[in-house]
Order: sequence, then structure tokens, then C-alpha cells
Amino acid sequence: MEDKKVVFFDIDGTLLHEGSYIPPSTISAIQQLRHNGVETFIATGRGPAMLSDIPEQLGIDSFVCYNGQIVVHQGEVVYRNTLPTDALRRLTEHAGSNDHTLVYLGQHRGGATKANDHVVEQSLGELDMPIPTYDPNFHIEQAVYQTLLYCTPEEEHHYLDAYGEFDFIRWHPHAMDVINRGASKADGIRHFIETNGYRLENTYAFGDALNDLAMLQYVGTGIAMGNARVEAKEVADFVTKSILEDGIEYGLKSMKLI
Repeated sequence: MEDKKVVFFDIDGTLLHEGSYIPPSTISAIQQLRHNGVETFIATGRGPAMLSDIPEQLGIDSFVCYNGQIVVHQGEVVYRNTLPTDALRRLTEHAGSNDHTLVYLGQHRGGATKANDHVVEQSLGELDMPIPTYDPNFHIEQAVYQTLLYCTPEEEHHYLDAYGEFDFIRWHPHAMDVINRGASKADGIRHFIETNGYRLENTYAFGDALNDLAMLQYVGTGIAMGNARVEAKEVADFVTKSILEDGIEYGLKSMKLI
């Protein structure tokens, strides 16, 4: 495996535009990448059951999901890391006292602490993700890999310094990812490449958002999309064109991977 290369692709803003559109150049570029024998992964904050038809469109069956908390290689789960139950119970009580909705995310489905929350429905609908059912006991009965906390930036101070177990990463004006402290897409990537004998210099990643920063910094070559946040561009080794300007194709050609 020492000379074999692997590329990790974020979804939203990287492979996918506005929740539903994959540019044809991206599809053909990844097909060529796979034809060239390069291992391809999706690396996302989404769960394995929340990828819509993206894997089928791209022919990818390996994923780093829930910001590194589950790694699936060629359809088989090879790594998992759940949220601690006691801290999650305290967060549930805390959010409830502030009338803030939580969405618990398990391996195959999710559950919400409120029914018919229009902000939850809107934010997940924008990403073409399934709306979780009302299930306030989900965190008691199921393993939880990530949680979504619905609050505004003005309200987040209630939580940021109250939980040594968690990191809070904002991805929406009304929502933050809640993940294990210090966890990131980079953790899942690290586990995979170390257990499968890849050399770090032969690893690449494409991303655009705050939850991509650790991944872009960790891999051998981090590539930020032209439409990426400034923070992602600052830590990347290379900035490609935007998603609608054939950014994936341009980036892969610039790295001589296709």
C-alpha cells in the first residue's frame, strides 16, 4: 500500500452544490480517478444512511462519516466512536431547559427531541437529508455518533464551555454539530491510513467548511474549493476552482491524479 494513493472528498460545497447537484465534470473526474487505481472516500458530517444517492452517482463505497466517528471501507464498518452517554444526557437536559432542539444521529437513522420543528426540517431539507422522527429517548436506546444542537450564535454561549467532552461546530445559522472533543474527519482518516499501510504523503482531501479544517491540515495535500470559507483556504496546501467551475476536476488534474 505504500505507493497507493487515497483521496477524501467532503460532500456539501465540494461534491454537491446546494444539496442536490453534482457537476458532470466531478462525476467524470472521479470515475477517471477510480480507473487510475486511486482509493476514493467520501468524508462528511453526514451519517451512512444520509448520503442520498451520492455514492451511487460517484461509484464510491467507502466513507468517513459523522466527522470521523464512523469509517466504512468498501461497505464494511472498520471504525466507530460514539458520544459518551452521561454527557449526552446532561446536554439533553440543558437544551431542553433552553427550549433548544437536539437531533441525535445513529448509524442508520436519527431521532429528535421535538416534533415538527420547522428549522430542523428546513436545514436538513436543504441538504436533501431525511427528517428525523420525534424520539426523545433515542439517546438512551441507541448508540449516538453525533448530535445536532439547534440554537443561534447568540445562544451558543450556554454550551461552548460547559462540556469538556464535546466540541461544537457551527454549520448553519441555527445549528451546530456536537462531536467528541478533539474528534474530526482527520481522526477517521488517520485510523484508516494507519491500519491500511498508506503513507501520509500519498493522501489528499478536498473540502470547503469549518469541519474540514483538521482534515485539510492532516492529509499530505489539503485542497480547498474556490468557494470555500476563508479559514479553509488559509490551512490548505492548494486552492482549486469553485464547485461550479469544475473545481474537483481542476484540483485532481493539478495534483496529477487524473
